[in-house]
Amino acid sequence: MFKKMIVVGFVLFISGCKPVADKSTENTDNQLKSQCIDSQSQCEVSTDFGNFSIKFSQRQLSDRVKTELPFFIELSQLQTNAYQSANPSNEANPADNIPNTIRKVSAYLEGRDMFMGKVPVFFEQEANEGIYLAQSLLANCSEEQMVWRLWVTVEVAEQTQTFFIDFTSQRL
Repeated sequence: MFKKMIVVGFVLFISGCKPVADKSTENTDNQLKSQCIDSQSQCEVSTDFGNFSIKFSQRQLSDRVKTELPFFIELSQLQTNAYQSANPSNEANPADNIPNTIRKVSAYLEGRDMFMGKVPVFFEQEANEGIYLAQSLLANCSEEQMVWRLWVTVEVAEQTQTFFIDFTSQRL
């Protein structure tokens, strides 16, 4: 049992370490469309920094992410909140009144109901400002379906906000 946990932990650790695919080398006919899936707890998250959208894409994606197949997570900033204008200290310095754009994103996946370790998720900013893309892979579970929690921390104007969504994976 202990050996199995070590192997599963190692697979989870290395599965999150894949670099984001280079889109310039992909055939445009094979590009995947990001979508909100039925098994997500929510597609849009409202925070103090604005509204964010989280979508998934995978070759065999239906309403659940399939384990042992790479998939993409798209994080986009839909709308920013003007919390800086309500902060008088920012009005003293005009350089601080720039739009509330994301400066940094960090994230990880973990099992919601079953410990599977923490799978790091590395978001890379796309050419379109406000859109971040990550590629990941989930290990197979003994259960047919498993609920995963994606924790996302965004940094905007030297402040951070953390939020999560849940989604379900299906064993191949």
